[in-house]
Amino acid sequence: MKKMYLVAVFLLIGIATTQAQTQPDTIAIEEVLVVSQQNLKGTDIDLKSIQIESPHDVGAIFRNQSGFGIIKKGNYGTEPILRGFKYSQLNVQFDGGVKSANACPNRMDPAISQISPEDIEKIEIVKGPYDMRYQSFGGLINIVSKRPVYHPNNPVDTKIDLGYQSNGNNYYGNINSLYAGKKFDFLLNAGYKDYGSYKSGNGTVIPSSFSRWDYTLKTGWNFSAKQRLQLTFRQGKASDVLYAGLPMDADFDKSTIGSLDYALSDVSKVVRNIKIKLYTSLVDHQMSTRRRPSWKMVEAVSPLKAQVYGGRTEFKLATGSRNTLYAGADFKEIAKQGNRNRKVIINPCTGVTLPSPMNVVDKIWQNSKRDNIGLFAENRLEVSKKVSWTAGLRADRTSYQINDPADDFKAQYNNNIQPEAKILPSVSSRLNWYINRDWSLQWAIAIAQRAPDLSEVFINHLSIGTDAYEYLGNPGLKAETNHQSDVRIEYNSDNLKVYGDAFYSYLTNYISARLDTSIHKKFMACNPPYGTKVFTNIDKAFMTGFEAGAEVKFLNNFTYSLSAAYTYAQNSTLNEPLPEIPPFTVNSFIAFKNKKVQTRIHGRFAADQNRVSKAFAESTTPGFSVFDWDFSYSPAKAVSINASVTNIFNVNYVEHLSRAYKNSGAETGSLYYEPGRSFHIGLRVTL
Repeated sequence: MKKMYLVAVFLLIGIATTQAQTQPDTIAIEEVLVVSQQNLKGTDIDLKSIQIESPHDVGAIFRNQSGFGIIKKGNYGTEPILRGFKYSQLNVQFDGGVKSANACPNRMDPAISQISPEDIEKIEIVKGPYDMRYQSFGGLINIVSKRPVYHPNNPVDTKIDLGYQSNGNNYYGNINSLYAGKKFDFLLNAGYKDYGSYKSGNGTVIPSSFSRWDYTLKTGWNFSAKQRLQLTFRQGKASDVLYAGLPMDADFDKSTIGSLDYALSDVSKVVRNIKIKLYTSLVDHQMSTRRRPSWKMVEAVSPLKAQVYGGRTEFKLATGSRNTLYAGADFKEIAKQGNRNRKVIINPCTGVTLPSPMNVVDKIWQNSKRDNIGLFAENRLEVSKKVSWTAGLRADRTSYQINDPADDFKAQYNNNIQPEAKILPSVSSRLNWYINRDWSLQWAIAIAQRAPDLSEVFINHLSIGTDAYEYLGNPGLKAETNHQSDVRIEYNSDNLKVYGDAFYSYLTNYISARLDTSIHKKFMACNPPYGTKVFTNIDKAFMTGFEAGAEVKFLNNFTYSLSAAYTYAQNSTLNEPLPEIPPFTVNSFIAFKNKKVQTRIHGRFAADQNRVSKAFAESTTPGFSVFDWDFSYSPAKAVSINASVTNIFNVNYVEHLSRAYKNSGAETGSLYYEPGRSFHIGLRVTL
């Protein structure tokens, strides 16, 4: 692996010193989608949408997106679920291929939490396993960060944002400053947030406070119109984060992400461009029970670390007048370390104080790592002016290593704890038919495979599921396979857009967990529930559903939008619903916009979710209707005033995907209620 890094570095240096050719121009590095792909599966989230909603967390951006739900364990670190795909079933990346990983096995710190919403230009989305260039299993989310763009009359720009939210007494501030010259550009984005615990609709205080600072430095050199070298460095730290839906809270979470990009375009008539990327991600996380009632009985502290090292090279080849081939390779190594240190003061089974505290070390990650090397090719053919066809092929080799196994883990599997390396082929086909100026039809089909992640293979007795059981990794897991097809029809005119997308996903070797009562849990073994959940493969499962919507523009300044989404997911082997599936959801808004004023009323309507998994002790949840209002006014070109009211009618409601309370105290109840009414005021000044 180190040799591969050296080769890539020398290749970067060699290409970067080649002769400059013409004047500089913009070379895209961060984006991954082309127009035909966006029409097919895209649900891009643009900068204006992010600014209007003013989310405190990137995961929260997906709350109002059709087909998405968010998994919430605290008010920080929420993450999206697409249809029914979640966690490592979704490929979340930054700027065209930069990956990160959670150090926390409970995913307090998902990769998507390691970038600030204020740092984002847009979010590109592919629904389904149809992108072979970036290893998409259930979907691809590419978060595109802001980048300086050269403007001859305005090379320097600075924006300052300040704001306050009433529910939680929340403050935030952000500065974005850039210089964009012909040869050189530079961007700094830095922000701070201090959020308190919010109140639900009935006035209950929900433990949810956190503070976070972060900054991003991005600098680029345009050697010519055809060459660009770009360096990005991002750091952030969240502190004192309360997770009402988890058994522990985060003392701190530090992340460092760096990437180096090189792009060369118009190499020859055949080689249209070459892109090379190297990146690394380092996460330092500590969680504990020091803010919980159980701290008096057992002091539990878990210092954890995660590292990701990776890179990719891609060639864009014009293999014919109507044919474009993308081909390349990528690699990624994920390594995780950390233990749970327990200081037992009072015997949790008898309530008797021990003569002297007993110290116990639980090996959580067992110093494990996973390597992946992939080769890919994706060909795009313009069959005619109205028909295009994209076919892709990918092959991945995934291997694992465990360097510090726990004795009980070795005993459980008779020392057979080294998973076999896996060769995983994937294939996709996408057909676009532009029927006429307004109508289009898209059909996609794919078979994609996903190797188990480190928690599914090596986690050692930790509560990481939706229920209260401890979970145990399984080195013998098979890769899960997704056989999926989507059909989408769309009408798009100047003032009206209507679409419908139906999908079916047949899953084999679906990774789930089963209860083994013969394996005793480690932590508070005398208390229910008894036994341990062990990760396993389910022979057959499926998901099917749809997204549909319409948007109409009228009276020059008004827009009305309506969308609906539903997923039906079934464990065919156990003949019960799959867990963590969003309910039928409708989003609607009416908006007004002119040169100075922009305002919107948004409603979200969720149905009851009665299809729940008994095997994972899921609770049914009632439906709800929530309305928000936002307003933006620009009295001058350099000033913008933003205001909003969320949950206008102070509804006391529960999201189905939010985790229930654990170990927070008797007064907190068993459901995780969302924030009640909140008022927001913000100011943006452009210098």
